[in-house]
Amino acid sequence: MKTLFVLLCSILWIPRAALAIEPIGTIGQPFSEKHTFLSDGTILRAGWTHLQIVHPETGAVIGEFGERNDNSEVVFSPTAALLAILNYDVDSETTRVTIWDVALRQQISEWDVSARFFTGAFSPKGTLFATGFDDKIHLWNWQTGEWLGTMTGERRPWKQCNYTAGGGTCSFVRREHALVFTPSADYLIVASGRPEAELWNVKTRRLEAHFEGHRGNWIKKAIISPNGEFLVTIGHESSCVYVWHLETQELLWWEESGVGDVSDAAFSPDSQRLYVPTETGALRSLGGETWEGWDDWVRVWDVVSGQQLDTFKTEFRRLEALALSPDGKTALLHYRDAIVLWNIETRKQFQVWADFDSSFYPPVMSPDGQTLVSVSHYFIKTWDIASRQLQQLISAEGGSFRMFAISPDGQKLAVGRDPWIQVYNLQTGDIETQFPYTHGHSNIAFSSTGRWVAARGSREILLFDIENPGNIQRAAPEEKHDTWFDGIAFSENDAYLIATDDEGQALLWKREGDTFVFQYGWDAQGFVGWWERYAFGKVDGSTVLAVSGREHLQIWRLGQHNPELVATLLEVDSPAHFSADGRYLFAEQHNSLQIWEWQTNTPIVHPPIPQYFAVSHDGAVVLSHSETGQILIWNGRELLPPGAVAVEPRGKRTVTLGQVKQNQLLQNFPNPFNPETWIPFRLANENPITIRIYAATGQLIRVLSPGILPSGDYSSQAQAVYWDGRNEMGEPVSSGVYLYTLHAGDFSATRKMLIRK
Repeated sequence: MKTLFVLLCSILWIPRAALAIEPIGTIGQPFSEKHTFLSDGTILRAGWTHLQIVHPETGAVIGEFGERNDNSEVVFSPTAALLAILNYDVDSETTRVTIWDVALRQQISEWDVSARFFTGAFSPKGTLFATGFDDKIHLWNWQTGEWLGTMTGERRPWKQCNYTAGGGTCSFVRREHALVFTPSADYLIVASGRPEAELWNVKTRRLEAHFEGHRGNWIKKAIISPNGEFLVTIGHESSCVYVWHLETQELLWWEESGVGDVSDAAFSPDSQRLYVPTETGALRSLGGETWEGWDDWVRVWDVVSGQQLDTFKTEFRRLEALALSPDGKTALLHYRDAIVLWNIETRKQFQVWADFDSSFYPPVMSPDGQTLVSVSHYFIKTWDIASRQLQQLISAEGGSFRMFAISPDGQKLAVGRDPWIQVYNLQTGDIETQFPYTHGHSNIAFSSTGRWVAARGSREILLFDIENPGNIQRAAPEEKHDTWFDGIAFSENDAYLIATDDEGQALLWKREGDTFVFQYGWDAQGFVGWWERYAFGKVDGSTVLAVSGREHLQIWRLGQHNPELVATLLEVDSPAHFSADGRYLFAEQHNSLQIWEWQTNTPIVHPPIPQYFAVSHDGAVVLSHSETGQILIWNGRELLPPGAVAVEPRGKRTVTLGQVKQNQLLQNFPNPFNPETWIPFRLANENPITIRIYAATGQLIRVLSPGILPSGDYSSQAQAVYWDGRNEMGEPVSSGVYLYTLHAGDFSATRKMLIRK
């Protein structure tokens, strides 16, 4: 359900439909979730919105088909000749299954299931398709969508418990994690939240046996060898790989593969070798000692003897999946930051696709609108916006990048990399200078002149001088300050430095020569600060500051002795940006860009741009996220045509619209938080409510379903939806940026939140 304000804009927009604009370009390639090889050697990949067939040497997209929604899973058949898309609809709580012929790129069948399930399996013979939900195994005819019934048998108890190395296993979610048919199609292997994999007889439709001896946590993947003799199982958060004899269910051998998590496995076409990738950075116990390190090797094992035959790796980190070509000569390595094609015979990579946004933190555009930078834990990526070409790929080289800031001219990047803050030249990729920094995770800000880099110290702001690296200035309030600082930002010409603490207090320093002198602090009325919630502007010779709170955006004029609140925009959020002349403010409202003539409290009619995140200093370039994971480039000047039509003045809206009940998703509180938070909202009508929490990468983390709620205000702690900071498995999530989306009938809205530990 759209708000009254959006409906009003839509009505007034009809005569101005000619002003609708299209993006002038895209940056990066679509992000993909999984890959497999087709029989002709081409690559089938599952993107966020569609399936694509890709040429392995050029990376060109040969074909695209199969629409996916935000809550979908993809299942490949054993030869990838068929695939199933499982699109789950939150409102109807129904999964729509669509079956596709990959070669023809045509849909074969479609049916709905009144349940949610996360995986399935095609039988290698006939038209059988298996799924698991409601703690039962269901069978379907994938050609017609006909339900064929359930398999029966007394399954071992499912229980919720904590991870215990080497002990009994369990899962936090009652679901099937892997299903796979044997090549003969006589049996189905099921890995669920139980301690061992199950063997089901397809003909009798009964549970026949278990694979005993799996240690560690629940099984997340099960892979059968091409000859049908062997089964490999991989545990959740486990460094072990298990190989079984399929016919006898005997455990042939198990080995610890490195010190990280085993993320996947693949058999060679002749079933003699097993390729096992290990994911980096996990803590594991080996021989009584705890090890932490980078371990992204692919280890090759002899399937029969369990002897390790070979290892290989690339420069990339977080090896999440692996696929082998039908001839066994090429390995596709799916990393967090790149897709690599590896020639197994020559032991060399021959194709690298890294041109996609894999940032852990929100990407940043340089103020001049020429450079886009994204940073993950392991790589810095930079693009030239005009040419849309990837310019730099800078490795953390075994370390881990943290928060970052780009210089005003787009030539330098300051990034945290323990125990330093390092300043990179973005033209060469070299480190120009570095400053010792031992305060852990922190926001970083580049000054507007490019001279200083600011970061949080111990209850003070550290200012590192680019021109004189040995000179470290410490900016602190005149009185003792007992809380940590969060957001940090500089105004034009470094006239002011602003910071906020974790109690919502804003503190201001004024530059006098090369020294920043504390001026005053004030209560910003609910403001929660982090790196993108500030915007400085210049109006009639005065400096103004826009800051975002939980339900509004405030604009303050910075006086000599105290600030003056000059405007409040309701239901407006960051990121915010003033136009060069200070007249207009770019900000977020209802998950889309809205431009305001803020001094008259007037929103401007312009084409909507959802998921925008950056505006150049002159307002000429606007960037937004696309549904495919790419970055869209917009001509910002087209948003402010001469004689722009204004919607009703903001003052009138406060009276007439501010009192109208409408669906609203509000900012979570506290934010940043650790380990728990509350998600507030308002409902205009009774609706089923679902809140979905995503990682910055788009990965679904948690679904919160409070049920059907009547209309009303759910903004207090007693009424808001509570999240304990854990994923669907019950595990605490890591620090970083997360997105949460409210679904209420036809209404949906998304906001960001930050976990800081």
